[in-house]
Amino acid sequence: MKKVLVGLLVLVALSIFAVQVNYGIFADITTTNIWNLLGSGSSAQNFAVQLWKYPSLLGMNKDGTLIPSAATEIPKLVKEGNMYTVTVKLRKDMRWSNGAPFTADDVVFTYMTVKEMEIPGGNWSGAYEPEKVEKIDTWTVKFYFKEKKTMTIYYDTLMTAIVCSNYWKPIVEKAKKQKDPVKWLLSQEVIDPGITALNLGKIEKGAFVQVTKQVPDYKYWAYGEKNIYYKGGGFSIVNPKTGFKWSTGDTKQPVTLEVVNGPFVDTIVYKIFGNKQVAIQALISGDIDYIYNPVGLTAGEAEQLKGQKDIKIVSNPQLGFRYLAFNMRRFPMNVKEFRQAIAALIDRDFICNQVLQGRAIPLATPIPPANSFWYNSAVKTIGEGLSMGERYQLAVSLLKKAGFKWDTEPVIDPKDTKNPVKTPGKGLKGPDGKPVPTLTLLSPGMDYDPMRAQTAMYIEQWAKNIGIPLNLKLTDFNEIVTKAFDDVDFDMYILGWGIGRVPTYFKSFWHSEEMAPEGFNTPGYSNPEFDALIEEFEYADTFEQARKAIFEAQRILAEDLPYIILFTNPLIEAYRTSIKFPFDQMLDGIQGYYGFPEGVKKVQ
Repeated sequence: MKKVLVGLLVLVALSIFAVQVNYGIFADITTTNIWNLLGSGSSAQNFAVQLWKYPSLLGMNKDGTLIPSAATEIPKLVKEGNMYTVTVKLRKDMRWSNGAPFTADDVVFTYMTVKEMEIPGGNWSGAYEPEKVEKIDTWTVKFYFKEKKTMTIYYDTLMTAIVCSNYWKPIVEKAKKQKDPVKWLLSQEVIDPGITALNLGKIEKGAFVQVTKQVPDYKYWAYGEKNIYYKGGGFSIVNPKTGFKWSTGDTKQPVTLEVVNGPFVDTIVYKIFGNKQVAIQALISGDIDYIYNPVGLTAGEAEQLKGQKDIKIVSNPQLGFRYLAFNMRRFPMNVKEFRQAIAALIDRDFICNQVLQGRAIPLATPIPPANSFWYNSAVKTIGEGLSMGERYQLAVSLLKKAGFKWDTEPVIDPKDTKNPVKTPGKGLKGPDGKPVPTLTLLSPGMDYDPMRAQTAMYIEQWAKNIGIPLNLKLTDFNEIVTKAFDDVDFDMYILGWGIGRVPTYFKSFWHSEEMAPEGFNTPGYSNPEFDALIEEFEYADTFEQARKAIFEAQRILAEDLPYIILFTNPLIEAYRTSIKFPFDQMLDGIQGYYGFPEGVKKVQ
């Protein structure tokens, strides 16, 4: 009886001192299966609640520095005969939440399962790159590649999520005996071990998802591990418990930030809200501590929270951009000067600062300035610094240069700052003397994205002022995606991209091998010089060589303009001062770290 009473008292004590934080999300998770999670089941909510529990061999710190994660160091890419190899030494101190050690078996099993089972989904693409993955010993793995795709290997293949083989192996073996092995495997809803102390607990559809501590601090290999940032870019990983250490750069400089791994909470409850307004009210009332949202808050929502007691609002540069795309397969979008003329008309500063009231940041390249290693600050937009009248003049001169004419040529007075267009252009004709057909600009409507819709309205009017027959169609987002990416039936459209920190997306969006509908190159852009630079970037021997290639690629894009890069917008987030994150100022915000599940602290 005494033993039972003591046990009950311990449980009561644990429940009293258990630490819980509450996050808000906007949809149910749809799968707990990692193979599906990184395939067709990928979603922001699925990633936020689960993806962080899986290890990868390499990673990046908050400054974008390449660092080891499950590896002990950054491995070298070596030429061996007709192959390129990477030999990865693994950390010996890592353990799965079921107690199994993290070993070479986990790495080989993950990559071989993806290839042999042909697991679908773009997020598994890196696992398809190696020709072979070989176990050298318990703590060493060797990758073999046919091509020296340096950037893909380091920033995709070696950053692939790895699963616990002793858990998944029997399930995969059973899948292979099914009529449709892949379909059966992806349909299994299981909660598998993570490399973390936290893992999925109770799931209540439509209400909440619970993440709980499943490994006590004294048993957790990563508890107390430190990421140390030094002035000047130095960085160290130090694990006092296991003795693991790794450094890069000058670590003799003063420490600017020290991030200690927890977890510091016992439970995270992800409460599901039907819309943002309900979530915002829950944040104000204290029902949740943080709203997870990949697109952040609008300016109006931030204003609603401004001044509220115990709420902190943070703004960070976002990894993403809005853009206008041309269908370069059609006239006159296939004429570079025509595209440049449209670009010259678009006053990004006016759009961002006046129309959008400071809620957007003008961009000249597809890489935001905050991504400083890859951003080419020398690239300028056409017409940058000109008045609106001067922009009209420049656009007209570019069209004339390409042989365009008008029935009534526009008359511009650049000195008149209020109304520089004295005579609007009419009857625009191409170099062949034939009238330019009426063109359609597709854009999401005001309900979906008022920033894009308002920008599109100004572009339509500026174009019409000099006689470009452009009609705006505000329409459903899915219609634009279908016309642009599936049917490739459009003149121009405005959409946006979320992007990675490393610009491997340059190939996806603009390389001639990636033409839509098979790929994402919707403009049909083809420039051998650009393609060569992207291949130089991809196969670079050093990161400096890759950087040089991307700098030049940005310059070419700003001149050729398959896209006109319009703007990005700050990622605005809010959380209660009842919690504390390791840091809240970084590229792509708190949401980029999924709310720091093992770093968040409850403020007492």
